Amino acid sequence: MRILIVDDDYISRTQVKALMLGYGDCDIAPNGELALALFDAAHAEDSPYKLITIDVDMPGMTGHDVVAALRKREDELGVTAHEGEAKIIMVSAMDDGRNIMSSFRKGAEGYLVKPITPDRLKQTLEEINVMG
Repeated sequence: MRILIVDDDYISRTQVKALMLGYGDCDIAPNGELALALFDAAHAEDSPYKLITIDVDMPGMTGHDVVAALRKREDELGVTAHEGEAKIIMVSAMDDGRNIMSSFRKGAEGYLVKPITPDRLKQTLEEINVMG
């Protein structure tokens, strides 16, 4: 599976990538603008990301902004949940209800609180049906 990891913090990106390597090929983006460019390139290559993890709190485009932009792009491309819409997991140190609910309203399927454990990651991947 093709995975995109979006996080402005180098250590967090590295940790998430280490956890995700067992699930597929990972690309990383340190900000929302690069994430959107990689997303567009993946679709242009007819090899879209199946899973995208996005940090909530980033400078410039927040994680919520990135999710909304990705979902808008998918809509413009005619991609639907049934036909390969990317599964999005928000990743954050914040575990407050406002951020969690906002993530789901914008179009995320999952929410993981840092630090992420291998077991919690696996459970979340199973819950959003990305492993099959």
